[in-house]
Amino acid sequence: MTPAEIDAAEADIGVRFPSFYRQLLIEVGQGRRGDHEIYHPSVVKELYEPFFDDPSQLFAPYFPFGCDNKLQEIWIIDADAGRAASIWHETVPEDWPEEQWLPCDEWRQRHLPST
Repeated sequence: MTPAEIDAAEADIGVRFPSFYRQLLIEVGQGRRGDHEIYHPSVVKELYEPFFDDPSQLFAPYFPFGCDNKLQEIWIIDADAGRAASIWHETVPEDWPEEQWLPCDEWRQRHLPST
């Protein structure tokens, strides 16, 4: 996606995207590549809002941005802390703080090494 397309998506959703997500959308793009998928911004709310007891936590602090379909993990950015995690898809948001969080660059090297 181009920066202008990302800006338009932010305006449509009404949320400022984490810089790491913006970087991935520009450098990798959205969509599925093998077992990995980076979500288009327009689908994140629809996919994940039902999982939150407190929907205000979707996007702040947590921003689900993709998944590993083979491992059945969702990819989450903690927007406030600048870190990311790969979390088993059945883990509820209330338990996400206890997961293994990594700095975004380290997470990318570990989970998307070819990008």
